[in-house]
Amino acid sequence: MDQELKQRLVGAVVITALAAIFIPMLFDDPVDETGKKINELKIPELPERLQSSQAVRVPQNSDDVIELPLKRPMKTVTAASDQASALHRWYLQVGLFSQQENALSLRDQLRRQGYAASVSKVKGDQGEMYKVKVGPEMNRDRAEAIKVKLKQQNDLNSFVIQDED
Repeated sequence: MDQELKQRLVGAVVITALAAIFIPMLFDDPVDETGKKINELKIPELPERLQSSQAVRVPQNSDDVIELPLKRPMKTVTAASDQASALHRWYLQVGLFSQQENALSLRDQLRRQGYAASVSKVKGDQGEMYKVKVGPEMNRDRAEAIKVKLKQQNDLNSFVIQDED
């Protein structure tokens, strides 16, 4: 084959490849620009109870902050605060050990059974002791039910204690 024919064939292949790439771009849909458009933002009206309240002026500098009046805490007692003060955390004390390893062993055994067990270090008359607790429970009756379950499953004698905090 002569050189001129080879060059023509290579040129035809290149032009065909370029046409296959760029001609579909001419017939494609235009670029979707809906994500770039900003829709009209409509701010809803203020509720009636907020329309009547006054806005608090924001301090602009340190002198404005110094001039702000001091607010005194309210001393009213609400039903919610009464109810919150009546809430307690209840635990089951399942063991008290002088050796940390023994306490950790019991804790791990209870955790494998699905109980929320923990070990806390306490100071006793005989030095440091390790208390194994299960809980907390917000309801004492629920703690009592867990106590019965622990007795049945593990033959553990435990007693319900209130959180020390």
